[in-house]
This record gives sequence, structure tokens and C-alpha cells, in this order.
Amino acid sequence: MTMASIKKMITLVAAATVTAMGGLAATTVAASPPAQAYGEDFYVCQSGHSGVATTVTSCAFAESVRYSYITQDGSMISAYSPVTGRYYDMQCASGFIAHLHNTGAAVPSVRCVGGNNAVVIVF
Repeated sequence: MTMASIKKMITLVAAATVTAMGGLAATTVAASPPAQAYGEDFYVCQSGHSGVATTVTSCAFAESVRYSYITQDGSMISAYSPVTGRYYDMQCASGFIAHLHNTGAAVPSVRCVGGNNAVVIVF
């Protein structure tokens, strides 16, 4: 998905919302597109729903982060690493466009960072 198509989608959703509200919007609000990658390429894990950006992060941990993000409230989560046997705090933020190295795709995702320099995406 290109940045232009994301901006167009945001504009269409905003216009539909104003229409649904009976056209009561007095001002136009410019929406920000999702945050972009920080020059990172992510490798998709076998599940197809998580990925890693660094060699210090295992796919087993990425899957644990995904499960924790889904089941815990808030953007700060605690995820278990089956490799180290320890729990790690991870800070997650949605609205991230991840570039997947092994597929070439760009996907909307949640980016989580923490632990021992772990960078994980879930989608």
C-alpha cells in the first residue's frame, strides 16, 4: 500500500464520518498517516503474523509478543522468551508500516520494542 493510497483512504473515511454525522463538521482536520519504518526490514516468522528486525530476537519470542499484545491491555506488555526463559517488558505502538524483507510487502502492523534490544512487529 502506497502513502498516497493511505492518505486517500484516511480522507475517504473522514468524509464518510462527516456525512454520517449529518455534515456537522465545522472544520477540516488533516489526519496523519501511520508512522513509517525506521529504516528496518523485518523477516516474517513462520506463523505469518509476526516478524523480527534484529538477530537478537527469535521468532519464538516474536510469537510470544504477539500473544501478549493480543491478550494484555495497553501498549506496555510483558512477554515470555522461550529461548532465555525470562519475561521482558515491551512497548508497542500501532500505526506502523512494516517492510517485509522476505516477501517485499509493506503491511500495517504494531511495532514493539524492549527487552534486550528486541524489535518485533505483529500483524
